[in-house]
Amino acid sequence: MNQRQIGPFQIEGQLGVGGMGVVYLATYNETGKKVALKVLSPGIATDPRLIRRFEREIQILKKMDHPNIVKYYGGGTSGGQPWYAMEYIDGGSLRDVLKKKKVLSWEQAIQVGRQLCAALEHAHYAGIVHRDLKPANLFLNRKGRLKLGDFGIARDTEATALTAAGKTVGTYAYMAPEQIHGSKPISGKTDLYATGCLLMEILTGHTPFEADNPAEMLIQHVDSDARLVNEMPNITGRPTCCPAPLERLIERLLEKDPDERPYDALAVHTELTEMLEKLKSPESQAAAAAASAGGIDPVTGLPEETQKKKAKKKKKKKGEHVEFYEQTWFLGICLAAVLGLGVWLLMPPGEAKVFEQAEAAWKSTDETVQRDGRTKHMLPYLDRFPEGPHRADVQRWADEVMASRLEAQTRRMEISRRAARSQYETDFVTALAAEDDPERNVLVAVELFHALQLRLEKDHAAAVAADPTLKNYPDDDVTNSQAANEPRYWQILTERHLNALRTRVI
Repeated sequence: MNQRQIGPFQIEGQLGVGGMGVVYLATYNETGKKVALKVLSPGIATDPRLIRRFEREIQILKKMDHPNIVKYYGGGTSGGQPWYAMEYIDGGSLRDVLKKKKVLSWEQAIQVGRQLCAALEHAHYAGIVHRDLKPANLFLNRKGRLKLGDFGIARDTEATALTAAGKTVGTYAYMAPEQIHGSKPISGKTDLYATGCLLMEILTGHTPFEADNPAEMLIQHVDSDARLVNEMPNITGRPTCCPAPLERLIERLLEKDPDERPYDALAVHTELTEMLEKLKSPESQAAAAAASAGGIDPVTGLPEETQKKKAKKKKKKKGEHVEFYEQTWFLGICLAAVLGLGVWLLMPPGEAKVFEQAEAAWKSTDETVQRDGRTKHMLPYLDRFPEGPHRADVQRWADEVMASRLEAQTRRMEISRRAARSQYETDFVTALAAEDDPERNVLVAVELFHALQLRLEKDHAAAVAADPTLKNYPDDDVTNSQAANEPRYWQILTERHLNALRTRVI
Protein backbone atom coordinates (compact mmCIF):
# COMPACT_ATOMS: atom_id res chain seq x y z
CA MET A 1 0.00 0.00 0.00
CA ASN A 2 1.34 3.41 -0.96
CA GLN A 3 2.25 5.17 2.29
CA ARG A 4 1.07 8.51 0.90
CA GLN A 5 -2.18 7.29 -0.65
CA ILE A 6 -4.98 5.29 1.03
CA GLY A 7 -8.07 4.76 -1.07
CA PRO A 8 -9.16 8.13 -2.51
CA PHE A 9 -7.22 10.03 0.17
CA GLN A 10 -3.81 11.68 0.15
CA ILE A 11 -2.05 11.32 3.51
CA GLU A 12 -0.84 14.62 5.00
CA GLY A 13 0.50 13.42 8.35
CA GLN A 14 -0.16 11.37 11.45
CA LEU A 15 -2.65 12.63 14.05
CA GLY A 16 -2.39 9.82 16.58
CA VAL A 17 -1.73 6.16 17.32
CA GLY A 18 -4.09 3.89 19.25
CA GLY A 19 -4.08 0.31 20.44
CA MET A 20 -5.37 -0.99 17.11
CA GLY A 21 -4.63 1.57 14.48
CA VAL A 22 -3.32 4.90 13.27
CA VAL A 23 -5.28 8.07 12.60
CA TYR A 24 -4.00 10.27 9.77
CA LEU A 25 -4.81 13.74 8.54
CA ALA A 26 -5.76 13.22 4.90
CA THR A 27 -7.21 15.09 1.92
CA TYR A 28 -10.01 13.74 -0.25
CA ASN A 29 -8.63 13.86 -3.79
CA GLU A 30 -11.85 14.91 -5.52
CA THR A 31 -12.81 17.88 -3.31
CA GLY A 32 -9.71 18.76 -1.28
CA LYS A 33 -11.68 18.27 1.95
CA LYS A 34 -9.62 17.49 5.06
CA VAL A 35 -10.59 14.31 6.93
CA ALA A 36 -9.31 12.15 9.76
CA LEU A 37 -8.52 8.70 8.34
CA LYS A 38 -8.45 5.74 10.73
CA VAL A 39 -6.51 2.71 9.45
CA LEU A 40 -6.30 -0.70 11.13
CA SER A 41 -2.70 -1.59 11.98
CA PRO A 42 -1.05 -4.09 9.59
CA GLY A 43 -0.21 -6.53 12.39
CA ILE A 44 -3.85 -7.10 13.29
CA ALA A 45 -5.57 -6.39 9.96
CA THR A 46 -5.85 -10.14 9.32
CA ASP A 47 -7.52 -10.99 12.65
CA PRO A 48 -11.21 -11.70 11.82
CA ARG A 49 -12.35 -10.84 15.35
CA LEU A 50 -10.69 -7.43 15.31
CA ILE A 51 -11.86 -6.73 11.78
CA ARG A 52 -15.42 -7.39 12.98
CA ARG A 53 -14.88 -4.90 15.81
CA PHE A 54 -13.61 -2.34 13.32
CA GLU A 55 -16.67 -2.90 11.13
CA ARG A 56 -18.92 -2.63 14.19
CA GLU A 57 -17.47 0.78 14.99
CA ILE A 58 -18.29 1.86 11.45
CA GLN A 59 -21.88 0.67 11.88
CA ILE A 60 -22.13 2.61 15.15
CA LEU A 61 -20.82 5.80 13.56
CA LYS A 62 -23.28 5.44 10.69
CA LYS A 63 -26.11 5.63 13.23
CA MET A 64 -24.72 8.77 14.87
CA ASP A 65 -25.96 12.09 13.50
CA HIS A 66 -25.44 14.80 16.11
CA PRO A 67 -23.55 18.12 16.16
CA ASN A 68 -21.55 16.92 19.20
CA ILE A 69 -20.44 13.60 17.67
CA VAL A 70 -17.72 13.16 15.05
CA LYS A 71 -19.28 12.52 11.62
CA TYR A 72 -18.58 9.37 9.60
CA TYR A 73 -17.93 9.83 5.85
CA GLY A 74 -17.22 6.36 4.48
CA GLY A 75 -14.86 3.39 4.60
CA GLY A 76 -13.14 0.70 2.59
CA THR A 77 -10.03 -1.46 2.27
CA SER A 78 -6.72 -0.53 0.69
CA GLY A 79 -3.83 -2.97 0.33
CA GLY A 80 -5.59 -5.36 2.69
CA GLN A 81 -5.96 -2.74 5.43
CA PRO A 82 -9.45 -1.60 6.48
CA TRP A 83 -9.95 2.14 6.89
CA TYR A 84 -12.68 4.71 7.36
CA ALA A 85 -12.85 8.48 7.01
CA MET A 86 -14.42 10.78 9.57
CA GLU A 87 -14.74 14.45 10.35
CA TYR A 88 -11.45 16.23 11.03
CA ILE A 89 -11.66 18.49 14.10
CA ASP A 90 -9.21 21.36 13.83
CA GLY A 91 -9.04 22.48 17.47
CA GLY A 92 -7.34 19.48 19.06
CA SER A 93 -8.66 17.53 22.03
CA LEU A 94 -9.70 18.42 25.56
CA ARG A 95 -6.51 16.70 26.68
CA ASP A 96 -4.49 19.24 24.67
CA VAL A 97 -6.41 22.10 26.28
CA LEU A 98 -5.86 20.76 29.80
CA LYS A 99 -2.16 20.21 29.15
CA LYS A 100 -1.87 23.89 28.26
CA LYS A 101 -4.29 25.51 30.72
CA LYS A 102 -4.21 22.92 33.54
CA VAL A 103 -7.77 23.77 34.67
CA LEU A 104 -10.84 25.53 33.28
CA SER A 105 -13.40 27.78 34.94
CA TRP A 106 -16.63 26.35 36.35
CA GLU A 107 -18.53 28.06 33.52
CA GLN A 108 -16.38 26.26 30.95
CA ALA A 109 -16.78 22.98 32.86
CA ILE A 110 -20.56 23.30 32.69
CA GLN A 111 -20.43 24.02 28.95
CA VAL A 112 -18.24 20.95 28.36
CA GLY A 113 -20.62 18.87 30.49
CA ARG A 114 -23.68 20.12 28.60
CA GLN A 115 -22.23 19.34 25.18
CA LEU A 116 -20.92 15.95 26.29
CA CYS A 117 -24.30 14.99 27.78
CA ALA A 118 -26.06 16.08 24.58
CA ALA A 119 -23.81 13.68 22.64
CA LEU A 120 -24.34 10.89 25.19
CA GLU A 121 -28.10 11.38 25.09
CA HIS A 122 -28.03 10.80 21.32
CA ALA A 123 -25.73 7.78 21.60
CA HIS A 124 -27.65 6.19 24.46
CA TYR A 125 -30.93 6.55 22.54
CA ALA A 126 -29.28 4.56 19.76
CA GLY A 127 -28.31 1.85 22.26
CA ILE A 128 -24.64 2.83 22.32
CA VAL A 129 -22.60 3.16 25.53
CA HIS A 130 -19.23 4.79 24.85
CA ARG A 131 -17.37 3.10 27.76
CA ASP A 132 -14.13 5.01 27.19
CA LEU A 133 -14.76 8.68 27.92
CA LYS A 134 -11.58 10.66 28.60
CA PRO A 135 -10.13 14.04 27.54
CA ALA A 136 -8.28 12.48 24.58
CA ASN A 137 -11.60 11.34 23.07
CA LEU A 138 -13.29 14.74 23.33
CA PHE A 139 -12.37 16.98 20.41
CA LEU A 140 -12.92 20.72 20.03
CA ASN A 141 -13.25 22.75 16.87
CA ARG A 142 -12.00 26.32 16.67
CA LYS A 143 -15.45 27.65 17.57
CA GLY A 144 -15.45 25.72 20.84
CA ARG A 145 -17.94 23.01 19.86
CA LEU A 146 -17.19 19.69 21.51
CA LYS A 147 -17.20 16.50 19.41
CA LEU A 148 -17.28 13.04 20.96
CA GLY A 149 -15.17 10.51 19.08
CA ASP A 150 -13.48 7.09 19.30
CA PHE A 151 -16.22 4.63 20.18
CA GLY A 152 -13.83 2.08 21.65
CA ILE A 153 -13.54 -0.73 19.10
CA ALA A 154 -10.45 -2.12 20.83
CA ARG A 155 -11.73 -2.48 24.35
CA ASP A 156 -10.33 -5.99 24.85
CA THR A 157 -6.82 -5.16 23.66
CA GLU A 158 -6.51 -1.52 24.68
CA ALA A 159 -5.24 -2.21 28.20
CA THR A 160 -2.24 -4.09 26.84
CA ALA A 161 -1.45 -1.40 24.33
CA LEU A 162 -1.72 1.36 26.89
CA THR A 163 0.36 -0.52 29.42
CA ALA A 164 3.12 -0.72 26.86
CA ALA A 165 2.86 3.01 26.39
CA GLY A 166 2.93 3.65 30.14
CA LYS A 167 -0.55 5.22 30.18
CA THR A 168 -2.76 2.54 31.69
CA VAL A 169 -3.54 4.63 34.77
CA GLY A 170 -4.72 7.48 32.57
CA THR A 171 -7.32 5.24 30.93
CA TYR A 172 -8.46 3.58 34.15
CA ALA A 173 -8.88 6.96 35.82
CA TYR A 174 -12.40 7.24 34.34
CA MET A 175 -13.60 3.65 34.78
CA ALA A 176 -16.88 3.08 36.64
CA PRO A 177 -17.05 0.44 39.40
CA GLU A 178 -19.42 -1.75 37.37
CA GLN A 179 -16.84 -1.90 34.57
CA ILE A 180 -14.35 -3.28 37.08
CA HIS A 181 -16.28 -5.87 39.11
CA GLY A 182 -19.17 -6.55 36.73
CA SER A 183 -21.80 -6.80 39.49
CA LYS A 184 -24.18 -4.62 37.47
CA PRO A 185 -24.57 -4.33 33.69
CA ILE A 186 -22.84 -1.63 31.69
CA SER A 187 -25.33 1.11 30.86
CA GLY A 188 -25.58 4.79 30.03
CA LYS A 189 -24.90 5.47 33.72
CA THR A 190 -21.40 4.05 33.18
CA ASP A 191 -20.72 7.01 30.91
CA LEU A 192 -22.20 9.36 33.52
CA TYR A 193 -19.62 8.17 36.08
CA ALA A 194 -16.85 8.99 33.61
CA THR A 195 -18.48 12.39 33.04
CA GLY A 196 -18.15 13.08 36.77
CA CYS A 197 -14.45 12.14 36.60
CA LEU A 198 -13.97 14.48 33.64
CA LEU A 199 -15.71 17.42 35.32
CA MET A 200 -13.55 17.02 38.42
CA GLU A 201 -10.40 16.92 36.30
CA ILE A 202 -11.46 20.04 34.38
CA LEU A 203 -11.99 21.96 37.64
CA THR A 204 -8.98 20.74 39.66
CA GLY A 205 -6.48 19.22 37.25
CA HIS A 206 -6.87 15.89 39.05
CA THR A 207 -9.12 12.89 38.48
CA PRO A 208 -11.03 11.64 41.56
CA PHE A 209 -8.53 8.85 42.17
CA GLU A 210 -4.82 8.78 41.42
CA ALA A 211 -2.41 5.91 41.99
CA ASP A 212 1.00 4.59 41.01
CA ASN A 213 -0.39 1.46 39.36
CA PRO A 214 -3.63 0.29 37.71
CA ALA A 215 -4.54 -2.23 40.42
CA GLU A 216 -4.49 0.39 43.18
CA MET A 217 -6.55 2.79 41.10
CA LEU A 218 -9.20 0.17 40.32
CA ILE A 219 -9.49 -0.64 44.03
CA GLN A 220 -10.04 3.05 44.78
CA HIS A 221 -12.82 3.28 42.19
CA VAL A 222 -14.59 0.35 43.85
CA ASP A 223 -13.95 1.03 47.55
CA SER A 224 -12.85 4.62 48.17
CA ASP A 225 -15.01 7.73 48.43
CA ALA A 226 -14.08 10.54 46.06
CA ARG A 227 -13.13 13.82 47.70
CA LEU A 228 -15.31 16.88 47.27
CA VAL A 229 -14.22 19.07 44.39
CA ASN A 230 -13.52 22.11 46.58
CA GLU A 231 -11.39 19.93 48.89
CA MET A 232 -9.19 18.74 46.03
CA PRO A 233 -5.72 20.29 45.72
CA ASN A 234 -5.73 22.41 42.57
CA ILE A 235 -2.92 21.54 40.17
CA THR A 236 -2.25 25.26 39.63
CA GLY A 237 -1.73 25.90 43.34
CA ARG A 238 -4.77 28.19 43.47
CA PRO A 239 -7.98 27.39 45.40
CA THR A 240 -10.56 25.45 43.42
CA CYS A 241 -13.65 27.52 42.62
CA CYS A 242 -16.67 25.28 42.12
CA PRO A 243 -20.25 26.37 42.87
CA ALA A 244 -22.00 24.16 45.42
CA PRO A 245 -24.71 22.92 42.97
CA LEU A 246 -22.05 21.74 40.52
CA GLU A 247 -20.08 20.07 43.30
CA ARG A 248 -23.19 18.19 44.46
CA LEU A 249 -23.94 17.05 40.90
CA ILE A 250 -20.40 15.69 40.52
CA GLU A 251 -20.82 13.82 43.82
CA ARG A 252 -23.95 12.15 42.45
CA LEU A 253 -22.27 11.29 39.15
CA LEU A 254 -19.50 9.54 41.11
CA GLU A 255 -21.82 7.33 43.16
CA LYS A 256 -20.56 3.73 43.29
CA ASP A 257 -24.05 2.33 42.71
CA PRO A 258 -25.35 3.20 39.21
CA ASP A 259 -28.89 3.42 40.62
CA GLU A 260 -27.79 6.36 42.79
CA ARG A 261 -26.51 8.38 39.84
CA PRO A 262 -28.72 10.77 37.82
CA TYR A 263 -31.38 9.08 35.70
CA ASP A 264 -29.77 9.66 32.30
CA ALA A 265 -27.68 12.06 30.20
CA LEU A 266 -30.73 14.19 29.39
CA ALA A 267 -31.37 14.73 33.11
CA VAL A 268 -27.76 15.85 33.61
CA HIS A 269 -27.91 18.13 30.55
CA THR A 270 -31.10 19.74 31.87
CA GLU A 271 -29.63 20.18 35.36
CA LEU A 272 -26.45 21.77 34.00
CA THR A 273 -28.46 24.13 31.77
CA GLU A 274 -30.68 25.28 34.64
CA MET A 275 -27.66 25.54 36.92
CA LEU A 276 -25.85 27.82 34.49
CA GLU A 277 -28.92 30.05 34.13
CA LYS A 278 -29.31 30.38 37.90
CA LEU A 279 -25.61 30.96 38.58
CA LYS A 280 -25.50 33.62 35.86
CA SER A 281 -28.62 35.39 37.16
CA PRO A 282 -28.19 38.91 38.66
CA GLU A 283 -29.32 37.61 42.06
CA SER A 284 -26.64 34.90 42.15
CA GLN A 285 -23.94 37.27 40.93
CA ALA A 286 -24.89 39.84 43.57
CA ALA A 287 -24.72 37.17 46.27
CA ALA A 288 -21.34 36.04 44.98
CA ALA A 289 -20.06 39.62 44.99
CA ALA A 290 -21.23 40.10 48.57
CA ALA A 291 -19.56 36.88 49.61
CA SER A 292 -16.36 37.85 47.82
CA ALA A 293 -16.27 41.33 49.36
CA GLY A 294 -17.18 40.49 52.94
CA GLY A 295 -16.58 36.79 53.28
CA ILE A 296 -19.09 34.16 54.38
CA ASP A 297 -19.73 33.26 57.97
CA PRO A 298 -19.10 29.49 58.20
CA VAL A 299 -21.97 28.87 60.64
CA THR A 300 -24.81 31.06 59.37
CA GLY A 301 -23.86 31.23 55.69
CA LEU A 302 -24.45 35.01 55.82
CA PRO A 303 -21.95 37.64 54.69
CA GLU A 304 -19.76 38.58 57.67
CA GLU A 305 -20.94 42.22 57.64
CA THR A 306 -24.55 41.07 57.92
CA GLN A 307 -23.60 38.75 60.76
CA LYS A 308 -21.93 41.61 62.64
CA LYS A 309 -25.04 43.78 62.31
CA LYS A 310 -27.20 40.97 63.68
CA ALA A 311 -24.87 40.62 66.67
CA LYS A 312 -25.06 44.37 67.38
CA LYS A 313 -28.85 44.29 67.38
CA LYS A 314 -28.86 41.58 70.04
CA LYS A 315 -26.78 43.81 72.32
CA LYS A 316 -29.33 46.66 72.33
CA LYS A 317 -30.90 47.34 75.71
CA LYS A 318 -34.61 47.37 76.37
CA GLY A 319 -36.17 50.82 76.10
CA GLU A 320 -33.46 52.09 73.75
CA HIS A 321 -34.78 54.17 70.83
CA VAL A 322 -35.76 51.95 67.92
CA GLU A 323 -35.50 53.33 64.40
CA PHE A 324 -38.72 53.32 62.35
CA TYR A 325 -37.33 50.74 59.95
CA GLU A 326 -36.93 48.34 62.88
CA GLN A 327 -40.48 48.81 64.19
CA THR A 328 -43.16 46.17 63.74
CA TRP A 329 -45.53 48.24 61.61
CA PHE A 330 -42.80 49.02 59.05
CA LEU A 331 -41.61 45.41 58.94
CA GLY A 332 -45.21 44.32 58.36
CA ILE A 333 -45.51 46.58 55.32
CA CYS A 334 -42.22 45.24 53.96
CA LEU A 335 -43.37 41.67 54.52
CA ALA A 336 -46.60 42.34 52.61
CA ALA A 337 -44.62 43.86 49.74
CA VAL A 338 -42.27 40.87 49.64
CA LEU A 339 -45.19 38.44 49.65
CA GLY A 340 -46.85 40.36 46.82
CA LEU A 341 -43.64 40.28 44.82
CA GLY A 342 -43.31 36.55 45.51
CA VAL A 343 -46.82 35.87 44.23
CA TRP A 344 -46.07 37.90 41.10
CA LEU A 345 -42.81 36.05 40.50
CA LEU A 346 -44.51 32.67 40.95
CA MET A 347 -47.20 33.45 38.40
CA PRO A 348 -46.77 31.30 35.28
CA PRO A 349 -45.42 33.15 32.22
CA GLY A 350 -47.93 34.51 29.72
CA GLU A 351 -48.71 33.29 26.21
CA ALA A 352 -46.06 35.42 24.50
CA LYS A 353 -43.30 34.29 26.88
CA VAL A 354 -44.15 30.59 26.63
CA PHE A 355 -44.25 30.87 22.83
CA GLU A 356 -40.86 32.62 22.85
CA GLN A 357 -39.39 29.77 24.92
CA ALA A 358 -40.98 27.12 22.70
CA GLU A 359 -39.70 28.84 19.56
CA ALA A 360 -36.16 29.10 20.97
CA ALA A 361 -36.16 25.38 21.76
CA TRP A 362 -37.44 24.52 18.26
CA LYS A 363 -34.78 26.64 16.56
CA SER A 364 -31.97 25.01 18.55
CA THR A 365 -29.76 22.62 16.59
CA ASP A 366 -29.35 20.53 19.75
CA GLU A 367 -31.94 17.76 19.76
CA THR A 368 -31.61 17.43 23.55
CA VAL A 369 -32.69 21.05 23.92
CA GLN A 370 -35.59 20.40 21.52
CA ARG A 371 -36.80 17.39 23.50
CA ASP A 372 -36.51 19.30 26.75
CA GLY A 373 -38.30 22.28 25.16
CA ARG A 374 -41.16 20.09 23.99
CA THR A 375 -41.81 18.95 27.55
CA LYS A 376 -41.23 22.29 29.28
CA HIS A 377 -42.62 24.81 26.80
CA MET A 378 -44.41 23.35 23.75
CA LEU A 379 -46.80 20.99 25.52
CA PRO A 380 -47.56 23.54 28.31
CA TYR A 381 -48.37 26.10 25.59
CA LEU A 382 -50.82 23.70 23.93
CA ASP A 383 -52.37 22.87 27.29
CA ARG A 384 -52.69 26.44 28.63
CA PHE A 385 -53.51 28.29 25.41
CA PRO A 386 -55.79 26.03 23.31
CA GLU A 387 -56.95 29.07 21.32
CA GLY A 388 -53.54 30.78 21.26
CA PRO A 389 -52.49 32.60 18.06
CA HIS A 390 -49.41 30.40 17.68
CA ARG A 391 -51.05 27.07 18.46
CA ALA A 392 -50.62 25.65 14.94
CA ASP A 393 -46.88 26.40 14.89
CA VAL A 394 -46.28 25.00 18.37
CA GLN A 395 -48.31 21.87 17.55
CA ARG A 396 -46.20 21.31 14.44
CA TRP A 397 -42.95 21.77 16.38
CA ALA A 398 -44.07 19.37 19.12
CA ASP A 399 -45.01 16.76 16.52
CA GLU A 400 -41.72 17.19 14.65
CA VAL A 401 -39.71 16.71 17.86
CA MET A 402 -41.69 13.63 18.83
CA ALA A 403 -41.27 12.22 15.33
CA SER A 404 -37.49 12.69 15.54
CA ARG A 405 -37.46 10.93 18.88
CA LEU A 406 -39.52 8.11 17.40
CA GLU A 407 -37.02 7.66 14.56
CA ALA A 408 -34.11 7.57 17.03
CA GLN A 409 -35.91 4.85 19.00
CA THR A 410 -36.62 2.93 15.80
CA ARG A 411 -32.97 3.01 14.76
CA ARG A 412 -32.07 1.86 18.25
CA MET A 413 -34.52 -1.00 17.74
CA GLU A 414 -32.55 -2.05 14.63
CA ILE A 415 -29.33 -2.28 16.65
CA SER A 416 -30.80 -4.10 19.66
CA ARG A 417 -33.10 -6.24 17.48
CA ARG A 418 -36.08 -5.31 19.65
CA ALA A 419 -39.52 -6.26 18.34
CA ALA A 420 -41.40 -3.49 16.54
CA ARG A 421 -44.14 -1.77 18.55
CA SER A 422 -46.53 -1.32 15.62
CA GLN A 423 -47.02 -2.26 11.99
CA TYR A 424 -46.11 1.33 11.10
CA GLU A 425 -42.73 0.84 12.73
CA THR A 426 -42.20 -2.48 10.94
CA ASP A 427 -42.96 -0.93 7.54
CA PHE A 428 -40.82 2.12 8.33
CA VAL A 429 -37.83 -0.10 9.21
CA THR A 430 -38.26 -1.99 5.92
CA ALA A 431 -38.22 1.29 3.98
CA LEU A 432 -35.20 2.52 5.97
CA ALA A 433 -33.26 -0.64 5.14
CA ALA A 434 -33.93 -0.07 1.43
CA GLU A 435 -32.86 3.57 1.73
CA ASP A 436 -29.62 2.71 3.55
CA ASP A 437 -28.67 -0.18 1.23
CA PRO A 438 -26.29 1.15 -1.47
CA GLU A 439 -26.85 -2.02 -3.53
CA ARG A 440 -30.57 -1.35 -4.01
CA ASN A 441 -32.17 1.07 -6.43
CA VAL A 442 -33.25 4.24 -4.65
CA LEU A 443 -36.65 3.98 -6.34
CA VAL A 444 -37.39 0.86 -4.27
CA ALA A 445 -37.12 2.93 -1.11
CA VAL A 446 -39.28 5.67 -2.67
CA GLU A 447 -42.01 3.13 -3.45
CA LEU A 448 -41.91 1.66 0.07
CA PHE A 449 -42.12 5.06 1.76
CA HIS A 450 -44.86 6.19 -0.62
CA ALA A 451 -46.96 3.07 0.10
CA LEU A 452 -46.56 3.71 3.82
CA GLN A 453 -47.50 7.37 3.32
CA LEU A 454 -50.77 6.45 1.56
CA ARG A 455 -51.69 4.02 4.32
CA LEU A 456 -50.94 6.59 7.01
CA GLU A 457 -53.08 9.24 5.31
CA LYS A 458 -55.97 6.79 5.16
CA ASP A 459 -55.61 5.74 8.81
CA HIS A 460 -55.25 9.34 10.01
CA ALA A 461 -58.37 10.38 8.10
CA ALA A 462 -60.28 7.49 9.68
CA ALA A 463 -59.09 8.51 13.16
CA VAL A 464 -60.18 12.13 12.62
CA ALA A 465 -63.56 10.96 11.29
CA ALA A 466 -64.07 8.91 14.44
CA ASP A 467 -62.98 11.80 16.69
CA PRO A 468 -63.11 15.22 14.92
CA THR A 469 -61.34 16.92 17.85
CA LEU A 470 -58.10 15.19 16.81
CA LYS A 471 -57.86 17.45 13.77
CA ASN A 472 -57.21 20.59 15.80
CA TYR A 473 -56.44 19.19 19.24
CA PRO A 474 -54.45 15.95 18.92
CA ASP A 475 -53.47 14.18 22.13
CA ASP A 476 -49.85 15.06 22.84
CA ASP A 477 -49.67 13.42 26.26
CA VAL A 478 -48.62 10.06 24.83
CA THR A 479 -46.06 7.49 25.88
CA ASN A 480 -43.36 6.24 23.53
CA SER A 481 -45.28 3.03 22.82
CA GLN A 482 -48.46 5.02 22.14
CA ALA A 483 -46.55 7.33 19.80
CA ALA A 484 -45.50 4.31 17.75
CA ASN A 485 -49.18 3.78 16.93
CA GLU A 486 -49.92 7.42 16.07
CA PRO A 487 -50.14 7.86 12.25
CA ARG A 488 -49.27 11.57 12.32
CA TYR A 489 -45.74 11.03 13.64
CA TRP A 490 -44.99 8.43 10.97
CA GLN A 491 -46.48 10.78 8.36
CA ILE A 492 -43.88 13.39 9.32
CA LEU A 493 -41.04 10.86 9.07
CA THR A 494 -42.13 9.36 5.76
CA GLU A 495 -42.46 12.85 4.26
CA ARG A 496 -38.94 13.73 5.45
CA HIS A 497 -37.41 10.63 3.89
CA LEU A 498 -39.40 10.96 0.68
CA ASN A 499 -38.18 14.54 0.24
CA ALA A 500 -34.58 13.42 0.78
CA LEU A 501 -34.96 10.50 -1.64
CA ARG A 502 -36.55 12.69 -4.31
CA THR A 503 -33.52 14.94 -4.12
CA ARG A 504 -31.27 11.92 -4.69
CA VAL A 505 -33.35 10.77 -7.65
CA ILE A 506 -33.24 14.22 -9.24
